[in-house]
Amino acid sequence: MNANGGMSMSNHYKVSMDIPGGEVFTWLCDEAQLPNVNAASGTIKGRYLGEGQVNYPHTRIFTEMQLGFQCDANMTPLKILNDWFGKIFVEYQEQDGMTKEYASMDEGFGSPFDTQILQRVKNRTVRLNYPDSFCRNIYVTKTERGPADNAGVRTSMTYVMERAWPFAIDAVPLQYGSANITKVTAQFYYTKHRIVYNNINHTNAIDSFNRFLM
Repeated sequence: MNANGGMSMSNHYKVSMDIPGGEVFTWLCDEAQLPNVNAASGTIKGRYLGEGQVNYPHTRIFTEMQLGFQCDANMTPLKILNDWFGKIFVEYQEQDGMTKEYASMDEGFGSPFDTQILQRVKNRTVRLNYPDSFCRNIYVTKTERGPADNAGVRTSMTYVMERAWPFAIDAVPLQYGSANITKVTAQFYYTKHRIVYNNINHTNAIDSFNRFLM
């Protein structure tokens, strides 16, 4: 194990996104996952005498992924996710000078009982935006503890989820009782993912395995 850099720990990782304010997710990401690999398959019967059913792959499948975030007092991750989702279904027109709704700045602003909520027309429209305006890349990097001269971090591999977008933001539970950190989770679709490898200990185990497959 020491020859291969020790054991991998599940609580060492880094998440980044190609969106404005995405660096917040790097520090507040509470839960992430490396995407699975799946293949759709068909069957062949009767290819040879005495051979039964044989499966063969025909399509690579990319399933959705989930990311969870801890919220600061300003609920920054939830605000950014809602803003990202708002780029998909546009409710606020750019000519109105606003892309989201803010509470009034009158006296008493900040109080949940005194803040004034502006009323909006009931027949307002919601338009669907073009994918190029809301699809972004998500990077999930698996890291391990490393030497101090490398900022104490070693990187083994990075998953790149291309053209990702949030299709669901899960409900955020609030309740009286013991004080816990507020967390929000979101579900993402993406077109495809690719893997960027980095050898943290300069061994040739993977190269040897590739030569074995040849």
